Amino acid sequence: MLSTPIDNKRKVLEATDIVRLIGDHLALKPKGREYVALCPFHDDHSPSMFVVPAKQIFHCFSCGAGGNAIDFAMRYHAMDFRGALEFLAERSGVVLERFTPVGPARDAAGASSESTKDELLRANAFALGVFRVLLNHPDHGKPARDTIARRGIAPEMVEAFQIGTSPDRWDGLLKTIESKGLDLRPFAEAGLLKSRENSGGGGGHYDALRNRLVFPIFDQIGRVVGFGGRRLNDEDEPKYLNSPESRVFDKGSTLFGLHQAQRAIQNARTAVVTEGYTDAIACHQHGFAHTVATLGTALTTRHAALLRRLADRVVLLFDGDDAGLKAADRALEVVFAEPIDIRVAVLPGGDDPDDLLKQPDGPARFRGVLDSAQDFLEFRFARLRQRFDETGLTPGSNARARAIEDEIDRLVQLGLRRLSPLRQQTVLGRLTALAGVDASTVVEALRRAGLGPGSRSPRGEQGSPPSIGRPRRSPSDEALGCLLNDPTLAVTDPDGLDDILREGAYGSPLSEVAGALAAALDSNRPPSLDTVLDILTDAPARSAAAALALEVDRRAGGDHATIARHWTECIRRFRLDRARQTTLLPPPLPGSETSSDLDHLTQALQRRRNQHAELGGDPLALPRPRALPT
Repeated sequence: MLSTPIDNKRKVLEATDIVRLIGDHLALKPKGREYVALCPFHDDHSPSMFVVPAKQIFHCFSCGAGGNAIDFAMRYHAMDFRGALEFLAERSGVVLERFTPVGPARDAAGASSESTKDELLRANAFALGVFRVLLNHPDHGKPARDTIARRGIAPEMVEAFQIGTSPDRWDGLLKTIESKGLDLRPFAEAGLLKSRENSGGGGGHYDALRNRLVFPIFDQIGRVVGFGGRRLNDEDEPKYLNSPESRVFDKGSTLFGLHQAQRAIQNARTAVVTEGYTDAIACHQHGFAHTVATLGTALTTRHAALLRRLADRVVLLFDGDDAGLKAADRALEVVFAEPIDIRVAVLPGGDDPDDLLKQPDGPARFRGVLDSAQDFLEFRFARLRQRFDETGLTPGSNARARAIEDEIDRLVQLGLRRLSPLRQQTVLGRLTALAGVDASTVVEALRRAGLGPGSRSPRGEQGSPPSIGRPRRSPSDEALGCLLNDPTLAVTDPDGLDDILREGAYGSPLSEVAGALAAALDSNRPPSLDTVLDILTDAPARSAAAALALEVDRRAGGDHATIARHWTECIRRFRLDRARQTTLLPPPLPGSETSSDLDHLTQALQRRRNQHAELGGDPLALPRPRALPT
């Protein structure tokens, strides 16, 4: 039986493949013995995160994030330790044993905040169970089942997207919650219940979703974070109703269907973004499983960042009517400077995806629309040219020149300077063609708008992050890295181990890593990276341990013999540095109390030279003592 949190943790880590875990969330590319991905924890757009299968760790060489699978889950999904452990356990089929600590246990963020998150998720999960049961109820579920059949949603899609329904009454969910003796507070905070006091009533609660087809909204790992409800009666308003934002639900960073679509997105290296639940479901039903939908909002930079981790290209799908084209204009302004291939696909004839896909040749036509999606710059400038033609702004006219200058100002505001030099040249070419002037005139206009010499992004001439050199490591630091890679070194050279752990000078957070190694040895545990990550609770220290282990391992090429030789050399260098720091003039040797100051200096220099040679130093590095003339 598992009796401690460390036992639970170890069992979960042994059952979790970190490559598969991170690969489910990020696009991984093999690189030698490792995998590389865009790091989701900072804004650099270079592949700086490395995943190491042999050590079951990850580390970002740009921002320093690192650790094991639990660290990744905690950071990526904003979980506390317990939430990450439970998530990984459920994912890998591990049964956790309950552990009751002595005394109150609180996490660093405060127990009440994290507890409330868990309560909200449990409330949403309970509500989903109710809505799913009601869909199959002979009476309460019939209107929803009729709507599903009328819209042609296949049974397998109902299951895949966990569609349900809410009853046509004010207290259907409320009564169910009360019958189970559950606390109403998390249901109200999740937006499933509303307070009558807010609407001038006499207190109490009522159901927020009534008589609606209910679409649960999952996060990337499959937790229910909110709901969308589509009306079943045409008289009801609004047509669609979403859960309010909460601690677990943020519309600007959540995409409907991402949990179901992420694997297909990674395989296709492309994500298709629609504007509605039913459109996304229709795409999945007809074989376009790499489709997601926004939640009643325009695409945000957070959406783009989320998709950038999974795909190389994002296709924004819009209806061909005026509303759809204006929505495309707004969306492109939001993601204009995002470092991802954005394309725009416009459906013909004002159809939405659901309508088009239901036609006999719909899937083939739909694929054609996606294949002919236009680069977002091409789309923007084509729309601009169309507006010029419709309003009679002829090339060379003052009105057209002012319109071009306005466009330049807008593009600079949207982040034109953050585009790659190649993309900036594309913009320059399009603006030159639209304006009907030479390129130098447009360049001068760009300079006046703030894009010119001296206004480049501080990220570098080519828009890439500044290079980060390898930090200089002391011999004691390097020795720690060797030990993290090969704990058997603690047995082969215990004297050197004592030197490193007891006398080595470390700055934070490596001092905590050294302390964890010493604690492991004191408790007869192997001083390995796994053990250190078990002992350490401080996130920076865990990241530092993973970074140091990975750095030494990569330089040694994963060869244990090379690491062992490096360990020996680090111990030698450490002892030599320590000897150099001793006083140049130690106390006189026994029996030499009457020696002159010159004799004393000669003796001291000889002792330093002998000590230097014993430690393997170059004997020519110190001068040989010799008699001086009196």
